[in-house]
Amino acid sequence: MAKTATPIFAQSPLIGKASLTSPTPVTSRANITGTTGLTQLTPVSVDGKRLDHLLIVAKGTTVAGLLTLWLYDGTTSTVIDEITIGAQTASTTSPVFKLDTNYTANGFNMPPTYQLYVSVTVANDLNVYAFTGDY
Repeated sequence: MAKTATPIFAQSPLIGKASLTSPTPVTSRANITGTTGLTQLTPVSVDGKRLDHLLIVAKGTTVAGLLTLWLYDGTTSTVIDEITIGAQTASTTSPVFKLDTNYTANGFNMPPTYQLYVSVTVANDLNVYAFTGDY
């Protein structure tokens, strides 16, 4: 690709979704060959992808743990972020756990063919949304 001083912008806004229902906990932070035990969050992009923010919404009561964000390059998955999931009892008068993590301040751009995956360290049922854009 030729160098240019003109900034590029995402051409297609996308929302990736991972539904974690009774997930198997992944407690290791070691690199994983492939994506065993992980849940896909974003599809492959031909021209690269920008991640703006993640929204994590529990499906009910949560216990303390972590949500791990993995970057998969087509061969190996590596940890790129860990987000604390707080213990919260949901009811008709108390909302479920929800957290929005912003990545736009530092810019999070992924090369073509890279994908995002997620896992949890304890079995919390969560929906995870990735607000992204393909270049």
